[in-house]
Amino acid sequence: MRHDLGMKVLDETEWSDFRAFSKTRARIGVILGLLFLAGPITDLFRQSLGPAHTAFLLFGLGVFVALYLSLLPPSAWLTRLGPEAALLAVAALLVTAIVLLAAGAPSSFGALFVYFVAAAGLRLPPRTAIVVALVTALAVGVAGTIHGDSRSAVAATVLTIVSIGVLMTAFGRIARTNRELHATREELARLAVSEERLRIARDLHDLLGHSLSVIALKSELARKLIEQDPRRAATELDDIQSVSRTALTEVRDAVHGYRRLALAEALESAEAGLTAAGIDCDLTEVDVALPADVDAVLAWAVREGTTNVIRHSGAMHCAIRVVTDADRAAVEIEDDGRGRPSNVRGSGLTGLRERAGRLRGELEAGTVPDGGFRLRLSVPLASL
Repeated sequence: MRHDLGMKVLDETEWSDFRAFSKTRARIGVILGLLFLAGPITDLFRQSLGPAHTAFLLFGLGVFVALYLSLLPPSAWLTRLGPEAALLAVAALLVTAIVLLAAGAPSSFGALFVYFVAAAGLRLPPRTAIVVALVTALAVGVAGTIHGDSRSAVAATVLTIVSIGVLMTAFGRIARTNRELHATREELARLAVSEERLRIARDLHDLLGHSLSVIALKSELARKLIEQDPRRAATELDDIQSVSRTALTEVRDAVHGYRRLALAEALESAEAGLTAAGIDCDLTEVDVALPADVDAVLAWAVREGTTNVIRHSGAMHCAIRVVTDADRAAVEIEDDGRGRPSNVRGSGLTGLRERAGRLRGELEAGTVPDGGFRLRLSVPLASL
């Protein structure tokens, strides 16, 4: 089965370009938002303050703007320092705004608290950001009233702080959700690629293991017969050519995800391979139509089992039995050889167990008391 996520998966370069574009667009929006500070700056120069005092207030405003631009969107240096640095930067915004107003900045510098709640809404958890916005609005309202500002000005500032705080908190939540969705999407893409690689590796192991074993046996047989019985040797060579072409087609189908092995085909191939290896084959099968997935996994069991018999068992006899009842279908392969050698890697059986697990099937493999090796795979039919 080929994997399709139902969406276009961007590669690493495309994701990088997309993120860079989004970050640039966000930074442009933040800079445009800072244009509203033109009014407070104009009010600063209208006040009769000394050059040193004005320079100090401008420097503080520059620090505030630099922190704000570092937070929205987060700059590289701030990201490297971790989430704690972002929290400290948000707190520094608040402290800087308070210091500027306490140092004699015009009351219009209260707009800095609007930028503060905007940064808090985007950088802090939603509940915390809402609390921060409400507390800030209340504090600014009280301070404005004590300072003697008009009720309309105080009300406008308070409402602006609350509305911007709530709006930016909502945007922050959406942004975090989008980041999580992008991360999930990338993880799904990685898992799909990993699963596809495992499928191809499993299919190639099962396909080539059997085909190459048959080719090796028939090549050895043809070499022995080439002088004694040239006609039979030619027949074996024709078989090698046929098996090679079939293997090539199967590999191509496996790579593209089109390969579905049929049980009848696997049984026929198994009998031919065992016979070519000089192993007597006792085949018992049932003429029952099985679901496609069940038929395929039983076919892979036959191919893997007989390949191991040919390559490792040294057996003289092999029995293959396919049995079904109302609930399950099973295939059993038993030989009278020396059992599975300890130095043989079990990647084929591991792949077969994975295939069976997809259908809630069971795989049993091991030596039998009287000698030899038995492989049995069964799959339930009721839930299919």
